[in-house]
Amino acid sequence: MPEGGQEWLFFFVRAKRRRAVAVAVAMPSNGEVKYLVLADRAVPYLLARVRWPDVAQAVSAASPGWLDDSGLFDLPYNPNAVTVSFTQAASVAAGCGRQLHAEPAEGVPVYLRRMPANWSDLSPSERRNWGIEFVGRRRSPLHRGGRRRPLTARAAAPAVAQANGPGALAGQQATAGGRGGVAPERRSGKRVRIGGRAHIRSDGTTISAGLVDLSASGAGCVLPDEPQRVTPGATLGGPFLLEAETGAWRICLDVTGQISWRRSAGADTHFGIAFAELAEGETEGLRRFLAAAQGKGR
Repeated sequence: MPEGGQEWLFFFVRAKRRRAVAVAVAMPSNGEVKYLVLADRAVPYLLARVRWPDVAQAVSAASPGWLDDSGLFDLPYNPNAVTVSFTQAASVAAGCGRQLHAEPAEGVPVYLRRMPANWSDLSPSERRNWGIEFVGRRRSPLHRGGRRRPLTARAAAPAVAQANGPGALAGQQATAGGRGGVAPERRSGKRVRIGGRAHIRSDGTTISAGLVDLSASGAGCVLPDEPQRVTPGATLGGPFLLEAETGAWRICLDVTGQISWRRSAGADTHFGIAFAELAEGETEGLRRFLAAAQGKGR
């Protein structure tokens, strides 16, 4: 089956499971490793790499050694899991203190678990195994699209600080220039200046750009060239893996985006991204990410 067919099969199964239809299907193998992330309030706490039938490994922030777990073969069909690119996965691995290589690790410890795996309701043994003992067992409320938000993982996520005050994301007007001039852009949240990187996945590729500013409504980025994909109106499928320049702060926003503007400044290309509506947990995680990156409340 071609690669496009495999992706279609994956989303078809997920849609069926949302309707509580039992579907037993073996993950097709195309020789490529799939990378997935579990996050709490958009902060990644588990990174997995899966390739049926021979690769099922994961690493967490609290347990930074790779472990082999056959239950990870179920993770691509879990609605909480976010599929990321190799570049995004490498950033998450770096946050866990590991370097991600293209080939799976050899001779890693094996976790003997209960089957079938249920990544939405981890057992005490599973939580201890991944170093996330304080993950709650209650199910999270539904958000848009009927998906469940990830379980709380206070112990595994970095201890980022709460943003100060309700005005942290106050509204403002901003302008952005295109090639032909300056056009107004309405923003629902104040853009906070922040240095870092934005790893943006879209159409099977990843754009790694400099992160200039960020809010709940979008981000401003810069690239040292003029990529064809960065054109006003272009849709970015996501997810967005953002990392702050200072500290080990990372956040994974599982939303789509759209290029809202672009302008050239010398050899650099500046562009703006308008996010789709964030889930409640993602908005909270973004506030904490910005506060931590700016060194507030720590």
